[in-house]
Amino acid sequence: MRRSRILFFFLIIPVLLLAVFVVYRNGRAPGIQSVFPAFSGDEKAAVEAVFPSGEVVRFGVYSNIFKVGEGSLAYAGTVLRGGERQQHVRMQVETLSVNDTDDVYGREDFSFPRRVERNIKLFGRAERIEEIYADDGRSVTISKAVKDRPLETQVLGSEEPLQNVLLMIYRLRNDPALDVGKAYAINLPTQKFVLSVKSRTKLKVPLGVFSVFYIESTPAKYKIWMTADPKRLPVRIQGLVSFGMVYLAATSVESAEKQP
Repeated sequence: MRRSRILFFFLIIPVLLLAVFVVYRNGRAPGIQSVFPAFSGDEKAAVEAVFPSGEVVRFGVYSNIFKVGEGSLAYAGTVLRGGERQQHVRMQVETLSVNDTDDVYGREDFSFPRRVERNIKLFGRAERIEEIYADDGRSVTISKAVKDRPLETQVLGSEEPLQNVLLMIYRLRNDPALDVGKAYAINLPTQKFVLSVKSRTKLKVPLGVFSVFYIESTPAKYKIWMTADPKRLPVRIQGLVSFGMVYLAATSVESAEKQP
């Protein structure tokens, strides 16, 4: 009986932490953030993706050795929205208590978002969040719709264009100059940080054993392990879920043929 209680404790705590994270991320307060510079001009030339449209990286959601859910990160390719060619990236995370889907539409070079559509089910309660970015990227209007509640809207501003973490993962994958020692300044609506390529090492995940670049943010929050090969697969991601205590580890990859 005591062993069963201990196992229950280790399984339920990560789920509760994930639920707290979703509530926290949805209820963030507005504010103006100062920013670091974005990518340099030579990097903006790298637009053609090294990954095919339709690629889906599937993950297990883990807390220590316990698997608490499943997730996926998909590159849906480019779409035409408002007369502009935009990149479409989708992330899904599902656990016992949370089902979260993020559709991110951004500039063709993956630099800045244009629109984010987020659908969440938290303990069965459905929420829809939309982020619409200004043409200059220096402000975002966030709308949150919950059944039986008035629509909540807030506007966040910045001195420099705002970015998005999911787009940034694909921007890193597509950077031909990515290597140990390189750093990337990131400006989000509620925080700023620097992603640095710390080292090249070996990593074992359910998908296999890989030579990877280890990338970490300062201040410490995000950690990304990306294969050091032309595919640049993100095989482990920490920080997108539950304050870094829960991480995503790749279990499989589905790839479609590259479109002409």
